[in-house]
Amino acid sequence: MDAAKGEIIILGMGNKFFGDDGVGIVIAERLKSILNEISDVKVEETNWGGFRIIDLLSGYKAAIIVDALRTGFHPFGYIHKLNYKDLIHSVRMISFHDINFATAVEFAKEVNIPMPEDISVYGIEINAADHFSEELSEKVKASVEKCIQLILEELNERYGVVVNHNVFTG
Repeated sequence: MDAAKGEIIILGMGNKFFGDDGVGIVIAERLKSILNEISDVKVEETNWGGFRIIDLLSGYKAAIIVDALRTGFHPFGYIHKLNYKDLIHSVRMISFHDINFATAVEFAKEVNIPMPEDISVYGIEINAADHFSEELSEKVKASVEKCIQLILEELNERYGVVVNHNVFTG
């Protein structure tokens, strides 16, 4: 797919006040500075899930989601690459008053809200997001640059978006 202006959104999800849960936001903020001159890609951050993400994703051809994930099967900082329908362990997965990410996307499609056809998810394995902290743990912090590199590679290989990789030297 060739990316036309505004056809790709990168959405970092999380809450920077709950330690490792903020990893998606941290990655999105970094990507925003790296991709600030690339008109084909929009980078956004959100601490919401469910129905609220429909507005953020609506109208884009492709989306890359970055979020904290807790499966308990991998070490902290492990980077999962998933289909959006697999995003069942997100901290914003579900509340008693909302729906999970995959259901929100499918609901939007059912009611003819244009959603990205191509959605990939990068989930960074975390331990817990139940304490106040504005710092990432060392293991999760170590995964940030690697995840950014994986996303930049996906932008290049899947969508033809070329980014100057010298951003990692400075």
